[in-house]
Amino acid sequence: MKLYDSATMARFAKGEEDFIDAIIFIFDSGPVCVFVGRGSFTWDDEEIGLQTFYGLAPLLSIEVPSQSLSNESLPITVRLAETYMPEGSDTPVNVFDDGVRQTIDEEPWQGREAILSRFWLDENGVPIYRERIGRRVIDDMPTEEDEAGNPIRTAVLEREDIIQRNVEAKTVNADLQRLLDPTDLACEHIRTTARQQISFGALPEQSAGT
Repeated sequence: MKLYDSATMARFAKGEEDFIDAIIFIFDSGPVCVFVGRGSFTWDDEEIGLQTFYGLAPLLSIEVPSQSLSNESLPITVRLAETYMPEGSDTPVNVFDDGVRQTIDEEPWQGREAILSRFWLDENGVPIYRERIGRRVIDDMPTEEDEAGNPIRTAVLEREDIIQRNVEAKTVNADLQRLLDPTDLACEHIRTTARQQISFGALPEQSAGT
């Protein structure tokens, strides 16, 4: 456990808002490190190496249900807005030009890792400790719209074992398996079933003399 000076420990004990939430997406093209806040900072530790984190407030939100850290966890939802309303303006500004949006759309995301972290800050707002909250994988990433029709990218994060369990549950059906892989010859063994009449509570009728 990391030790802090008495002043920092006192602030922790008071429950002051001296932390920021962050997330690291491990994409094929490299990690993307963002946090709920403004500005940027660098961080280096054994798990994630040297990384630069970028603040995306007010574009980024991370929703962690209370059950999401239990065995029967609920999905964690990360929302990234493409537009924001500057202070004193009624015209939204798009932060992604067409080139950036295309690179986002082309990035493989299914099953990619996401590491959720909490950075504790000192009295000057400088990160001094990274607490790993959890590890998830991206299960879905639909594009939604807010009440004004502006696009919002939503990453649905699940535990890897839950995704695997859902896949196994869906593929036990032979008809679905044929849709997934028409060349799967295992399906041909379940086209017909044998039938046999069984009498419950009485012996079957027999011929006289037997």
